[in-house]
Amino acid sequence: MTRKLSEDETLKLVQLYGENECLWDIKSLNYRNEEMRSTALQNMAQQMQIGGLTSTEVKNKIKAIRATYYLELDKIQKSTRSGAGGNVYVPKVKWFQELDGFIKNAIVKRKTMDNSGTSNDDVELGEAEGVGDGAENV
Repeated sequence: MTRKLSEDETLKLVQLYGENECLWDIKSLNYRNEEMRSTALQNMAQQMQIGGLTSTEVKNKIKAIRATYYLELDKIQKSTRSGAGGNVYVPKVKWFQELDGFIKNAIVKRKTMDNSGTSNDDVELGEAEGVGDGAENV
């Protein structure tokens, strides 16, 4: 099928994603349960009530949504750091607040070292099967 979702459909997908902790919460006992994750994706595809939507497409849509989410977070952080005088970037996508409400607590950051030997806290864990390159249209 692979078609672009409307903003309302994307919001519904994000809400369903939030209800299935096994897909995004690395602290969940079921996070590593492949069978449960697969079932959750299948159920989400059915609940979306879009003809021909498969669990694989749902998984790809989630990857694209999360990639967009991280781009939006980066824009917020950059506008905050730039000292733009109170002009902090506000995401315009309808689903951002919904996703941010549950996913921000599931992101685990670890320290890394860049080539100059300085510490960098921008690498996120807990994104297995949850983040992609964002190439798919949401």
